[in-house]
Amino acid sequence: MTSRGSRTALVVGSGDPADSLGVGLVAAGWSLLRLGDGPIDDDTVAAAFPTLEHLDLVVHARYPALCRWRRELTDLTTKQWHAACDEPLEAGIRLARGAYGPLRAAGGTMVYVVPLMASAGGDGFAPFAGAAEGLRVFAKSLAKTWGEAGIRVHAITLDPSAFLAPDDAAGMAEANSLHDPPLGRVPDVADEVSPVVDALTTDAFAALTGASLVVDGGLWMPG
Repeated sequence: MTSRGSRTALVVGSGDPADSLGVGLVAAGWSLLRLGDGPIDDDTVAAAFPTLEHLDLVVHARYPALCRWRRELTDLTTKQWHAACDEPLEAGIRLARGAYGPLRAAGGTMVYVVPLMASAGGDGFAPFAGAAEGLRVFAKSLAKTWGEAGIRVHAITLDPSAFLAPDDAAGMAEANSLHDPPLGRVPDVADEVSPVVDALTTDAFAALTGASLVVDGGLWMPG
């Protein structure tokens, strides 16, 4: 592992939670690189990663706007489904392929950030839930495949309020949560979630990979 004073992270995604995670990681001393919600195709990957000698951390929180719009499944065209579900999942896979070399060079960590609706469901957000759950399971498969290369891979699950418009997030919480957060709050992404991401890269968690961590203050507690 590299020293804590020379760590480089790539955060992928636009808006929250990607922006807030970036703020928190910079505050913790990380050098930050960013990729937004633009296409992550083979050309993008080929252009971005060969210039990087190593990456200590890659955080995937890329969910374009169409993912986050509430829409009934029966109202989606095949093209819209692809844009809202298939493309984000495929982009997450391409990102992993491109990041493998720099992560292996650093003995780095990859984290997929997903909304909790992937576990608990969300009315009107079937494409988002499908993409997120696909990436969560994909992270586990990567952890099994990449462990011998010294790369750890995790998924961190956040309350939908980290991803959605307030009205949509409030409606989902009302429909699915059984109680108020036991900690009295949903964790702040910059101040409370980014330290969890930071900690997962340290030697203290060197024995942990393939974890699916729910960081929501105990609001949902999925089985």
